[in-house]
Amino acid sequence: MVEHPSRARSRPVSIENGNVGTKPYTPAPLQADCEDIHETVQTLVATLGHPVFDAVGKVDPGESTELHTRLYCKAVGVDGIGEYTTEGFVVLKGSKGRMKNVNSIIGTADERFRERLLAAGIFVQRGESVEFTRDHLFGSPSMAAVALLGRTANGWLEWKDASGATLHKLKRSDV
Repeated sequence: MVEHPSRARSRPVSIENGNVGTKPYTPAPLQADCEDIHETVQTLVATLGHPVFDAVGKVDPGESTELHTRLYCKAVGVDGIGEYTTEGFVVLKGSKGRMKNVNSIIGTADERFRERLLAAGIFVQRGESVEFTRDHLFGSPSMAAVALLGRTANGWLEWKDASGATLHKLKRSDV
């Protein structure tokens, strides 16, 4: 039984059918063409700044990989955890930020940006704080820091590794 879409928003959809669809026969040349088209579209869309076909990488909490160093954004009322990737900056689920914006961003694009994140459920209000409900990819470390801090921020300086080295020092500096 599949429920009507208007009712599905309030209740989970249940399917009472044990049958599973079969994969239709697709000739190898056609399958290769389809995969090629998908890869081309994936590359073009990612180049335009929308990597919608790429999953946000999952790493165990508290663990770093060779490619992604765990980074932290800390301030009064802020406890953010993230990773710098080739696609942008990922703030991890459970990161906490300030709910209130500082006066200097009220009425600006940064305030509207944070309001959109709240409205989309990227983070939710928890008292005087916001908490990320899922991992979220930002276009830059600075926008990730703005989302957490509620003020303008240079993410290259706000995000630091466990030893206190800034993202700038880790990724941009030759030293």
